[in-house]
Amino acid sequence: MALFAALALFLAAPALAYDAAPAAPAPQEFVDPGTLKARADALRDAVADPSVSDISVKTRSAGFFDKLPEQTLVVPVRVRLMDREPVAGKLGTVEGMQAEADRRIEKWKREHVEPPPPELDGAVDEARALKNSKRLDYDDKDELKENQLGIYKYVVNSVEGGYVKLNERLKILTAVVGECFTYATVAHEARHSRDRALGKLSPEKEIAGEISAYRTQYQWLKLMDPTGERMLTLHGSLRVQRDRATDPKLKNLLNQGVVYLEHLSDVVETNGKEEELKKLVERLGYSDHHDHEHGRGANSPTGA
Repeated sequence: MALFAALALFLAAPALAYDAAPAAPAPQEFVDPGTLKARADALRDAVADPSVSDISVKTRSAGFFDKLPEQTLVVPVRVRLMDREPVAGKLGTVEGMQAEADRRIEKWKREHVEPPPPELDGAVDEARALKNSKRLDYDDKDELKENQLGIYKYVVNSVEGGYVKLNERLKILTAVVGECFTYATVAHEARHSRDRALGKLSPEKEIAGEISAYRTQYQWLKLMDPTGERMLTLHGSLRVQRDRATDPKLKNLLNQGVVYLEHLSDVVETNGKEEELKKLVERLGYSDHHDHEHGRGANSPTGA
C-alpha cells in the first residue's frame, strides 16, 4: 500500500524542466560580389532554360535565397598610395640621367603595347649619342645665364658638330627633384640636336624649333609621370620644406626645385597641343630672328 502511495505522489509531482542544448549557429559564409553574382546568374539561366524542371528551379531558388542570411558580403578594399618620384639626394651626372632615362623607356616598352612617341624615342637616342661623343656635358666655363639650364649650340652653315651644355646648377637641382625630372631639360636640348640633324632647326625658325623641343619635353614628362602624381607630391613636399627651412642657402635651393617643377607643370598643361605649345613658347620670350639672344627668360633655351 505504501508503495502505491509513493508512486502516486511521484506522478503528481510537477515535471522537472529540461533545457535542451542550444542549436549550434549555422556557419557564416563569406562571399565576394563576384561569387554572389555568378550564383545569381546561374539561377537566372536555370529559370530561362526550358529543359530545367520547375522542381529543380524551385530547389535551386530556395538554396540561393535561404542561404543569403548566412552569408556575409566581403568587399575587397584596394589601398593605393600616391605615386612618388624617388629622389636620392645626390648630385646629378649626365651618365646618371641618361641611365635613368633608358631604364624608364625600357620599363614603358615592357608595360605598354604602344611604343613611346617616335619624337621622344629619337631624342633619347640623340642624347645618348651626344653623351657618348662627349658633346653633352656641364658648362664648366660658366657661360650660361642663371636662368639657362641648358643650351644647344650649332654652326649655322653645318648640320654637324652641335653640342649641348647644361648649367652646373642642374647638378644640385637633381639632388632636389631627381634625375628623371632634370632629364626633361636634356630631352629638350637633345630634340634640338636631332631637329638640326634633320634640317628642321634654324635661327629663322626658332619658335617652330622650340615647339618641337617642348613637345618632346611634354612627352617625356607624360611617360615618366603619366598621372602627374609624382610632380604633384614632390612639388608639395618641396614647398613645405622650403617654408620650414631657416638656412637661406637651403631655402633658395628648395625654391629652385619648386620653380623648376612649376615650369615643367606649365609644359604638361599644354597637353602637347600645337597652339598651346606656341603660346607657352611666346610667353617664355622666344621669337624668330633673335640675333643670338635665344630663349630670353626660358629655362631651356637653344642657342645658335
